[in-house]
Amino acid sequence: VWCSNPSLRDWLKEHADLSQLGKLKWMYYLINKSPWSCLDENEAFFTTADSSVKLLSTATRALPGWKGLEYRTAFPMLKPPGANFYPPDMDKMEFELWKDSLTEGQKQDATGFFSVIKRHSESSLDTSQSNNVDVHADHAHDLYPVPYSEEYMPFLARAAELLHKAGDLASSPSLKRLLHSKADAFLSNDYYNSDLAWMELDSKLDVTIGPYETYEDTLFGYKATFETFIGVRDDKATAQVKLFGDHLQVLEQNLPLDNVYKSEEVISAPIRVIQLVYNAGDVKGPQTVAFNLPNDERIVKDRGTSMVILKNVSEAKFKLILEPIAGVCVTKEQREFVDFDSFFTHTICHECCHGIGPHSITLPSGKKSTVRLELQELHSALEEAKADIVGLWALKFLMGKDLLPKSMIKSMYVSFLAGCFRSVRFGLEEAHGKGQALQFNWLFEKGAFVLHPDDTFAVDFDKVEGVVESLSREILTIQARGDKDAAKELLKKYCTMTHPLKVALEKLELIQVPVDIAPEFPIADKILLKK
Repeated sequence: VWCSNPSLRDWLKEHADLSQLGKLKWMYYLINKSPWSCLDENEAFFTTADSSVKLLSTATRALPGWKGLEYRTAFPMLKPPGANFYPPDMDKMEFELWKDSLTEGQKQDATGFFSVIKRHSESSLDTSQSNNVDVHADHAHDLYPVPYSEEYMPFLARAAELLHKAGDLASSPSLKRLLHSKADAFLSNDYYNSDLAWMELDSKLDVTIGPYETYEDTLFGYKATFETFIGVRDDKATAQVKLFGDHLQVLEQNLPLDNVYKSEEVISAPIRVIQLVYNAGDVKGPQTVAFNLPNDERIVKDRGTSMVILKNVSEAKFKLILEPIAGVCVTKEQREFVDFDSFFTHTICHECCHGIGPHSITLPSGKKSTVRLELQELHSALEEAKADIVGLWALKFLMGKDLLPKSMIKSMYVSFLAGCFRSVRFGLEEAHGKGQALQFNWLFEKGAFVLHPDDTFAVDFDKVEGVVESLSREILTIQARGDKDAAKELLKKYCTMTHPLKVALEKLELIQVPVDIAPEFPIADKILLKK
């Protein structure tokens, strides 16, 4: 997230027990994994006085009695858009000029998920020992990539050792394969086989670990961050959701998108429903209720994707957040339609819809590319909006094919309306919050959502189906064309805090509805305390 984040973390932990305020700062730091609040547009919630103090013990010349100089490692008030993946003084133009000078293979290293970008002029590494000698040898440009396996070697070597030990203990063959292959990937920087092993996991103990999501890289959306989710598979719920993964090809062929852009080989997506018992790493801010992985376009094209749904997290969010939101924001006549089954079903369909629509694309020039590479920093927000709104379209489509009960239709739309207010509270700097603002404002502008004089909202059931389809078509077409300018215009127009959204959020502030949950993991804590 930031180059001095580890020292700040250690400083806050050391001072957490000195005061109640110190404890609260430490707790909120753990939620955000940085000094910037994910739920407040990445506003800094510390002052410079909270910066960690470091000791500089060296001096330019020997001084009698010199013990060192203490100084504060102050953090920037604005969160670095490139996180710690790029040099802090690098801008997009410098990166693009460097990238244009590279061969195709070198470009893949530069824009790939699993590397950080460094400067020759600031690096003390012996480049002759690097795996990227060919890139390092050309010093016409100051930038060069370093694979995660080198950059994070001290951490990944230890993690790989532990994963191998866990793999030796595992009784499930697929879990054993996953743990060993992921350990190998940490050291080789090649995650292809380990991601295939993850997709084929068939174990009561469900493990996801590695670099996956790219939300933290708001400069380009290229670089992945490490995360882990550990859960116990819910076999009954997993059997119930098989329907969605089995119908991805049917959904793809019927998308509101010109046929020329549709894929003829969408692979059915395995779905695993779990009860979460532990998460760590890139799980800051809004808690994940589900994820669809991997993001590697090579695997998506060859093998599709897999989904993991965290049912107990969804239940907690529905009970503690969505129900209270509906109680004050949804008109009285429609509150009865807000139910967990509709909320949970849309969550599943959202993840499925990450697996359909454009991924690998052909540009108007004939060049092969991907949506992620073309839309860059806009990709995450638009992809989240796509999965949401196309998920809503897909549910209605499946009802029309008698694969889901038609009795769900009103509950589906009203639960989605209440969910808009839940997600937009994540902030307009966060991908899900930004995507949700786009959807709500589009549906409100087109009359599918209506604001009543008593400041409550309702769904216009006569209009909503057509409006959902129109937004689905708009986003899918932008992605299929790799049209960054159109994406920028769409987000600029609709990703704003409009008057209707302000009305809803002010009501929620008055009754103090939580923005999100902060899960506790007693089972994992008990195990870790024994170490």
